Amino acid sequence: MAKNPKEDLFADSTMTFGEHLEELRQCLFRAAIGLVIGVGFGLFYADDVIKQIQVPLKASLRSYYRNAALDRIQDDDIAQAELAGLITKEDYVSNDIEVELDKLLMRLKVAVPQQLGALDFALYSFVPDDFILEAGEPSKHTDFFRNFKTAFDSKQPWAAFLYGLLDEAQQAAVERLTRTGDGTAADAIAVLNHWANDPTVFNNEHIRELVKTSIEAPDAWWSELDTSGDENKIDVDKVFGTLTNAIEQPSVGTTIEDRRRRVNKFALSSAFPEYLRSARPATITLPVWEKKDIRVQTLNAHEGFMIWLKAAFIAGFVIGSPWIFFQVWAFVAAGLYPHERKYVYIYLPFCLALFFGGAAMAFFVVMEPVLDFLFSYNRMMAIDPDPRISEWLGFVLFLPIGFGIAFQLPLVMLMLQRIGIFTTKAYLAKWRVAILVIFIIAMFLTPADPLSMLLLGGPLTVLYFLGILLCRFMPRSKNPYAESYDPV
Repeated sequence: MAKNPKEDLFADSTMTFGEHLEELRQCLFRAAIGLVIGVGFGLFYADDVIKQIQVPLKASLRSYYRNAALDRIQDDDIAQAELAGLITKEDYVSNDIEVELDKLLMRLKVAVPQQLGALDFALYSFVPDDFILEAGEPSKHTDFFRNFKTAFDSKQPWAAFLYGLLDEAQQAAVERLTRTGDGTAADAIAVLNHWANDPTVFNNEHIRELVKTSIEAPDAWWSELDTSGDENKIDVDKVFGTLTNAIEQPSVGTTIEDRRRRVNKFALSSAFPEYLRSARPATITLPVWEKKDIRVQTLNAHEGFMIWLKAAFIAGFVIGSPWIFFQVWAFVAAGLYPHERKYVYIYLPFCLALFFGGAAMAFFVVMEPVLDFLFSYNRMMAIDPDPRISEWLGFVLFLPIGFGIAFQLPLVMLMLQRIGIFTTKAYLAKWRVAILVIFIIAMFLTPADPLSMLLLGGPLTVLYFLGILLCRFMPRSKNPYAESYDPV
């Protein structure tokens, strides 16, 4: 009991509003100084921070490409057994590419002359894919030759010219294609390639008349063969002159027969666009295996520098966080009574441990499963992710900080119990409502996916019951002013 009953027991522990503001200013200033010093040290570790924050992202991207590669062969059990190690252990992925068949064969002849040097093939030949093939419909090769035979029977000049180039066996193949329907695509291709090899096809006036109709159609790509330079009108004679020069001018690796075949194929494809695709190189689809190099991208020149500064700030905040948190608690302590201020030194280590524990759990435990879950939708929709490092940096900051703040739950519960707002019995009685609130808060503190919400809500539920244990078993300090008296 005070010696003088008239004495104000709290005279030395009360602060005016202005004094609170001054204390806040000083604490913020000291915290800012600590942050600046931390950022100064963080500049030396920015590179390491950038490398470290990419680890979960690269791991998830690697898992995404690995699973996508396995999805491509999921219907082939033997291929899965053969390629599983290559995909899962060595991180190889396959991509299908279109390769020009003619160029491939030429390169193979040069690369392995002992085995393939005697290989005989004709460049720029027709292949079955040159016939138009619409989804759910048969190839147009039968329709083409039926139209051709009808034109021949009606004595159209172009059909009579082409039919006259065929020998008896080829004419019989045309009959099979048009009358009995027994002709195959191979028969059709053989006839087309016979025409493509004939030196008179491109120079025939009737064939040129058909090609002219295609040239005069509104297709801008024909202008590439018109050397007149007039953008508004295509000079047909100039186009024919360009094609004629393509035959006569020598070209490395080709003969005049190859060049003639190329132009004839071009002319025939243009003359019959309803049945033949526009002239193009013959291609085949080949799988190519490559070791996937996971890279995170920047999209402009200054983005890399800004990321480096942000990484330095992150490192500086981590380095200076004990001092920053101490200043926060120092401001709180300034408004407490003397017997309550020792809680600052009890709560501060708990606060730091819980914050860093939550942030570490988010980065090392939660981050990769969350990314795997999010990338699974990319795989489902066949959309390859291409993350930017700047966007990823924001995600890295948001999730650990959200976890670190949420992990303060036991201290918040203890503080509310100590100041009399809640009791331990109330915490136990309302635990179902508390868990519901925890998961609602977890929903706002995490990205928009259920997995990260569960990964935060689960630990917070455990921390809720830990908070109850702290409230129940953590000893209270004895209040020096517990003895009551009337100061009047």
